[in-house]
Parts: sequence; C-alpha cells; structure tokens
Amino acid sequence: MFEIINEEKKQIIISLHLEQIYIEMNSINHLKDEKKLFKTDTLTKSCVDYLVKRFSDNKQYGGYEYIIDFQHIKYVQRNMNGVFLGWISGLDKRKIIHFENFDNYIELRHKSIPEESQTDYQNAFAEYGKKYIVANCCDGKGYTTQIGTRLGVYVDLKKIINDSVEMLRWCYIIACGLDEYFSTENELIEKKSLFFCHTMNGTYISGILSQLIGCNIVYVDHLGPYNKLNKIDFYKEKSHSKEFIIVADMMCQGNEFLRAKNIVEYMGGTVSGCVGILKMNISNLLKDYPVNIFALEYTAEDAAKELSYTICTDLCSVKCSSCKRKEG
Repeated sequence: MFEIINEEKKQIIISLHLEQIYIEMNSINHLKDEKKLFKTDTLTKSCVDYLVKRFSDNKQYGGYEYIIDFQHIKYVQRNMNGVFLGWISGLDKRKIIHFENFDNYIELRHKSIPEESQTDYQNAFAEYGKKYIVANCCDGKGYTTQIGTRLGVYVDLKKIINDSVEMLRWCYIIACGLDEYFSTENELIEKKSLFFCHTMNGTYISGILSQLIGCNIVYVDHLGPYNKLNKIDFYKEKSHSKEFIIVADMMCQGNEFLRAKNIVEYMGGTVSGCVGILKMNISNLLKDYPVNIFALEYTAEDAAKELSYTICTDLCSVKCSSCKRKEG
C-alpha cells in the first residue's frame, strides 16, 4: 500500500516497517498512551499475507526491480518465516537493504538475493515527495496574504492531510527523525516532551505522530497566521516537564513558529524545536534547536526553481529576477 513506484528507474521500494505499522494501526481499537507503533520490529502473519497477495503476481510491473527495506524489522512471526522468505525469493528482480539486524539474516542471504540495494525507502521518498508536491499541492495562481506579502505559488497541503495513506506515509518519514532524536539525543526527553499544535493541520499531523512515537499532545485553538486565539487547552500538570515540540504543516518564514513559541513560553514552557510536513529553508530560526525535522525540505533556490515559489512585498521597489520571471 505504501510502496514507492519509480516509473523512470522501474523500481518498487517497499518499507516492511511502514506496512507493518499500518496493519497494527488498523487492528486495534484503542491505543494506550504508552503505545509506540514506531517501535514495532516484528512482521505479523497479516502483514506477510498482505505482501504475498499484493506483490507476488503483479503483471502490471513485470520487469520492475523490487527493493525490500528491512529498516527497524528484526523478526517474523512464528511459522511465517518460510512464507516470508519464499515470497522474497519468488520476486523476479529483488534487492534488500538494512537487513543486518534481521534475525534470519543468514537464511535470508541464502535465498538467492543477488545484491544489496544502495537505495532505501527514505532516499526514495525524497524524490517521490517532491514530485507529489508539484503534481498535487501547488496552485500557480499564487496568493496574497492579509499583510500584503505575495507568494508566487500557493502550496496547499490539504491533498496530503485529507488522504489517510499519504498522511501516514509523510508522518512516518517525520517519525524516523523523531525516533532517532528520542533514542540518541536524550532518552529521558521521551517521558517529558509533548507535541504542541496550534492549527487544524498541525492537529492531524500530531495525532498520527502521537500514535507512532507515543508523545502526548497539547492543542491551542486557534493560533493561525494572524495571531487569532479562540481558546486554549494547555497542559498544566506540575509533575511533568513543560518541554514542547511544535507541530506544523509547513514552515516558511517561521512566523507561526514564533507565535506558538511565545504562547508556550508565556505559559511557562520551553520549546525543543519544530516538526512538520514541508519546510522552505528561508529562515534559520530552527538552527539552534535540537528538533528540526520535516518530511521534505527545499532550499530557497530549489523552491524558486522547482516550485516557482517566490516571496515579494511592496518593499521590492526594484523587482528581483524571480519576480520578473514570474511576470514574464
């Protein structure tokens, strides 16, 4: 379901970990607060059965190379090991990556796997994500904000947020960075950090990240681009830390991040950083924060080149080359 299909390279990249997380997410009725789906490390029968059914006889992709990413997967459910390894060996063209910690490493290597891949799921996602943004999220008519800033292209991430499959895919990429941070930067922070969201989009993202990482949520309704605050549901439990990770859909100049940071600090908390779907590296606001994780990032140059994303104000009395290109 979450495979990345590269038509140009004729490759299909499969994250076993993400497929298993989706199976687990849909097989339980209630997630306890301490449940951390990202820590899943075992392929269950349901997941193996799905993989066999989905990819064993797919004539549409005949001749494609299958890249199986084992990242975070160590085991296969008892009695399913033979079926799983048989499925891999039955694929016409296949490569594997991140399999060193797999419990049946030796048997896997004996299943006529020709070579290791140099591409993994996260690498493939970077290319996939940029193509997805261009095809589904860019409005070339641009947008003028209430304060007069003119955007050459309006990037609307609703296409991702309204699609449950895409939403989980992008949140999974964010969670890859968050898991590394929680595991290596400071293990104690996992017990004291909270997600802070201040928009509806941020709420959807933090809801999924909470299930993946096991981090609780604080929601402020509604701190938007123009600093409107309707009501607040802020965390006040004194026995817990007040350290927060701001969750946003997109970060550009960083104004929403600063407003959210002000609210957190006003209520006595501190900010560890920000996570989200898309970041335009126009501002350096996050450079000194330990958490600075986005599913996809653009440099200012790449945003202008690949998306025609420009920012202009009335102060541009002598229009820059980007503005002139946009009008011409």
